[in-house]
Amino acid sequence: MNALHKALLVIIACLFFPLMENVSHAETKQPIVDDAALAEQFVAGLAALVENAPSKTERTLEAGNALRLLAQTEGTTIRLPNQQHNAIGITEEPLYQRVMPAIVVIGSIYKCDSCSDWHLGGMASGWLLSDDGLVVTNHHVFTENANHYFGVMTSNGNVFAIRSILASDRDGDAAIAQLDTRGVGLPFLRLGRPAACGDAVVVISHPAGRFYSLTRGVVSRYHRHDADPATMAKSGGNSRSPRKRNTDEASRVTPAPVWMSVTADYAVGSSGGPVFDSSGDVVGMVSRTYSTQASQKHRRHDSFGNQMVFKDCVSLDTILGLIEDAN
Repeated sequence: MNALHKALLVIIACLFFPLMENVSHAETKQPIVDDAALAEQFVAGLAALVENAPSKTERTLEAGNALRLLAQTEGTTIRLPNQQHNAIGITEEPLYQRVMPAIVVIGSIYKCDSCSDWHLGGMASGWLLSDDGLVVTNHHVFTENANHYFGVMTSNGNVFAIRSILASDRDGDAAIAQLDTRGVGLPFLRLGRPAACGDAVVVISHPAGRFYSLTRGVVSRYHRHDADPATMAKSGGNSRSPRKRNTDEASRVTPAPVWMSVTADYAVGSSGGPVFDSSGDVVGMVSRTYSTQASQKHRRHDSFGNQMVFKDCVSLDTILGLIEDAN
């Protein structure tokens, strides 16, 4: 190899290897979530929608109207739109980055009696089901105090008004709402097939204001029992105990909903967060936790408190029950 060839190889190496290093860094770069900035952006964006609405009736959903709509839409089903061009599918992109744009923050703002500022109310999780703004979350998320206004924020900080609730299932703790997308086509998640016990699952939600937190686990079991939203913590997913079933004829005709328990962690604020299978399809939705405690007789002096926390999720069957012709 002569001197000219060696010089050319050196030049090529100097040009090529820095480029490869930059590509490698770009591929491994992770999204950075600024919790405080997102919370402030949500309050400011939703306040602007409320204050700048053309009329009072065109404001985003208010808590009193939400309760009325939940009652009116109990047992109603919705039809998914045909124009689904923004579905999030299987790509080379990691699951977290791929599904993040279709996972939303659902929360409320309100004004107190002491000042003129808007304050952050409850915050929960949700996910987009269609490109025209169908959003899925828990039924209990919308049971806020009067004069709270609900809105939705996507991962890029865009805030949208909630126009209506279209379908709901109180016992199954699920609801589908309609956003005012302002003509923007939104990315949305695909529904998968029911996950089997032992299958790996991923939860992405907003526990305690830690937006877009990912946890992993498995499906531990499917089971039936009644839900009682009145016992659930606001925008949380905690319940003190399952509700006792009625023994009248109506309750015997309609079975209790099917629930899916998982081992992935979540907390207050995770309510409505999607549960994914390994392909990134939705197989359930966070709802609540149920803690067991040892009896006084069996407690040791050094082991007080919870023995086990069950994490109950809305099953795919319940979600599909709100969608016309889904089965």
